[in-house]
Amino acid sequence: MGFLQAFEIDYKNMPTQVAEHRLPSGRVFYINFAEQKVKPLVITIAEDDEGVKFWTSVPEGRQQEAEEVGKLVATYIRSKR
Repeated sequence: MGFLQAFEIDYKNMPTQVAEHRLPSGRVFYINFAEQKVKPLVITIAEDDEGVKFWTSVPEGRQQEAEEVGKLVATYIRSKR
């Protein structure tokens, strides 16, 4: 349990800080929109009733941002494998 890594992605042409953390229930990503006037966002991967995985915000309510940022996070992580 704890901090795993920090990295930066480009979200809407702005540098955006991401910190990955491990919790007992899985990984979460803390998104800090440093130069944007947007509250930080916490995202994780969830699974629907049919087993399809998707990005979601914690707490729920910022689904569109979670999906947009989640795709960028996934792309970054895949590029480092």
